Amino acid sequence: MPFTLRAAISVSILAATLMVAATLVGQFAGAAIRTAFWPVFWSSALVFFAVMADRQWGRVMLAVQAGLTVLLSPVLVFPASSELDTVARPDLAVGLAAACAAGQLIAVALAFLPPSTAYVRAAGELSPALRKCVLVVHVTSSVAWLGIITVQGSLGITAVTTEDLGVARAMFTAMLVIDGTFLGPAAFLAFFTGIVLAAGTRWGLLRRWWVATKFASMLVLMVLPIIAWQDIPVDGHALVEAGRPLVEVRVTLDVTPYLAMVSPALAVFAVVLSIVKPWGLTPLGRRESRHRTRR
Repeated sequence: MPFTLRAAISVSILAATLMVAATLVGQFAGAAIRTAFWPVFWSSALVFFAVMADRQWGRVMLAVQAGLTVLLSPVLVFPASSELDTVARPDLAVGLAAACAAGQLIAVALAFLPPSTAYVRAAGELSPALRKCVLVVHVTSSVAWLGIITVQGSLGITAVTTEDLGVARAMFTAMLVIDGTFLGPAAFLAFFTGIVLAAGTRWGLLRRWWVATKFASMLVLMVLPIIAWQDIPVDGHALVEAGRPLVEVRVTLDVTPYLAMVSPALAVFAVVLSIVKPWGLTPLGRRESRHRTRR
């Protein structure tokens, strides 16, 4: 194994350690225990992908996770206090998390240097045992993800249609708890394992239209809550706690809680694609097929 790839693995593991250290610092500062679940999951995934970096799909996952770390930096690196977790993160915790993000980017750069690329096994398919393990995790987390986003949408609609202020407060509080504790890990566990199953098997991530379409759907499903639906429980809870009338809550949130039901629809669409497997090869898949035939 070339030095660049060994360095990429070592830096990735170091980055995961820094994330765990940042979490521990936050816990000692009084952060809610539930806030530790998400960073620990993220660090565990990083270590797994680092160990698998000698495979093509492992390198891809390192790059994907590094990009998502940057995208989710407000949550992972610079978490702000919220209604359910009022403790601000110490500067040391923020610094360690930022170092983790920087380490991930450095590791990705090392993993894609020419010596690493020359060494990596292009096929890099999962072993049967590992594939079964990843498949179990993928199916379980996908079912959990579908259930969570369906419940979240139902809670949001109930909150803006009820005439009882206490019910609305309970709905928004439940949404905050679910969003902060379960939604992120379930979503990204399903997303990560889905990419691993695609890139690490004969299906390929971009070889077949149904896999590519499912990947795009899952990416949209993952990003939508971050950019569109995330403010529903935060704003709704803040308005209710401030004693605002429910009419004002409805006007402020408008139709957003109803649009949030797009997420379960996308998830069901992805399930249908996985079962039916429609369409054929993409242009990339056809080129690879012709290349294998000539060989």
